Amino acid sequence: MSSIKTSLRQALRQMREMRGFTQADLGNRAGIAPASVSHFETGQRVPSLDSLIKLADALQVSVDALVGRAEIGAAVKLDPIFLRASQANAQTLDAVRRVTQALLADMELPSASAPGAGSQQHPRSKRARKDVS
Repeated sequence: MSSIKTSLRQALRQMREMRGFTQADLGNRAGIAPASVSHFETGQRVPSLDSLIKLADALQVSVDALVGRAEIGAAVKLDPIFLRASQANAQTLDAVRRVTQALLADMELPSASAPGAGSQQHPRSKRARKDVS
């Protein structure tokens, strides 16, 4: 248990800092009191399973990564450019997220339910192409 507790403390802080979050930011995103995040990082308390899942979700990593059973880079499963962006400050990360969402909104979306539906275009994609010509 001691090695898991140590791994959790280190990984939690590293992942939080990698994303540019304060303890308050992470607490708010996870629905946990900022003081609890501090206690988890210092080892004064061990999070419940529920809190551990909330923290992993807020950090967008697996629970395995938080307890040291998976490497942080592997847990994130991102293209290297996105991993690098995730290490940027919160303002840059938010800008990257907004740009990515805007780009993906205009992609063609295949439908898994209909055969041959992969050739259909997303409605915004058609409109955007008509506006360009």
